Amino acid sequence: MKSVFGTAAVVVIVSGCAAERDPCADWPAGLPPRTLAVVVDATDGLSRPQREDMWSRIRPLADEAPAGSVFHLYEVRSDAPGGVREVAAVRRPPHPCEVTHWTDNPDQRAAQWAPLYLRPLRDALGSMSRAGPSDSSAILQAVQSAARRFRDAPDSDGHLILVSDLLQNHGVDFYRGVPEFEDFRSTSLYQEVRSRGFTGARLTVLQLPPSRDGLVDEAALRRFWTAYFTDQGMVGVDAAFLPVEGARPQG
Repeated sequence: MKSVFGTAAVVVIVSGCAAERDPCADWPAGLPPRTLAVVVDATDGLSRPQREDMWSRIRPLADEAPAGSVFHLYEVRSDAPGGVREVAAVRRPPHPCEVTHWTDNPDQRAAQWAPLYLRPLRDALGSMSRAGPSDSSAILQAVQSAARRFRDAPDSDGHLILVSDLLQNHGVDFYRGVPEFEDFRSTSLYQEVRSRGFTGARLTVLQLPPSRDGLVDEAALRRFWTAYFTDQGMVGVDAAFLPVEGARPQG
């Protein structure tokens, strides 16, 4: 009998220790800051379900970004010079698990995490997702603009997140037919939009459904962009394309 009660006591003690586990015990430390560029092509607007799905995919990247990482946000706009505008830069502040009461204030850092970081990031993404209708989508130019941030921070872990239906309509019109990449590669436009700033950077494409169903060769579209991003030296391109769930807003 004594042996049975002794075993039970041990179980209770171990279980109690597990319940009091330090939430910062496995927090990664010493990782270099990351440069993340988000390009949003919402020239046809995003519906509320699409905005929510977009945020559900970007939020984990924000949570996982090391200290000092910066999100650079770009918007495709027909009324902006070159068809693209930089909207905001949101820097990731110290996480409460990265500071101590000897050097900082963990409680204050915890209280600031949402209002100083997650909320500005989500608000900026939301504002870019409500762009007015446009007949011009300078996606290649916007991506090339974002690449400059990667050249500015060559020692960081770069990540490009593109939110778009991938239908370029500025300098070349994909609605008239998606070109083969090798043909496009020999054009002067390619020389304008190519960039080696993406070499080694990761890629995520949150692909929106086209606003004109049935008028786009989806296989040709994927083939072009896969070849384009691979040619820029990016990694993980084949697995980078993820559909954004939800119907586009009605015009």
